[in-house]
Amino acid sequence: MKTLLSLTVMLCSLSAHAVYFDVIGPCSKKPLYAGVFITDTSDSAGKISIDIFEANKIPYIGSADGIAMIANSPIGLDAMEVLSDTKMRAHGWCFSVNGVVPDALASKTYLASQDDYISWFYAYSTYDRGVWSDYCTPTYKIKPQEFCK
Repeated sequence: MKTLLSLTVMLCSLSAHAVYFDVIGPCSKKPLYAGVFITDTSDSAGKISIDIFEANKIPYIGSADGIAMIANSPIGLDAMEVLSDTKMRAHGWCFSVNGVVPDALASKTYLASQDDYISWFYAYSTYDRGVWSDYCTPTYKIKPQEFCK
């Protein structure tokens, strides 16, 4: 029995690794939260993110697919920035792994190694006359007055 327990603990520890994470808000490049988290790297970036938020008591609304709110950030209509009659910016949360924004949901994105870095950052896309652009551009680069008083 002791041998089985020891073997189980060893096998579990082989799949558990540390990943780095941060959460960057709308007004500063300085992270609101940052750290190292021990996890199973076979889980998706979305699952790992939810585990990080819950373990660190970071308030959020969302799921492993994606995050709508972190740390009481603006959501819904409060996250829209009207620039003119034809142009607006829609703000929300994007994520990157090792500085690259994947073309997939967080629940469909997997880490390659224990040295990977998951970053959630408040970002915007611009809508102008029926065309979307500027996907996942960090909001802190423009510091909108509505969010950064």
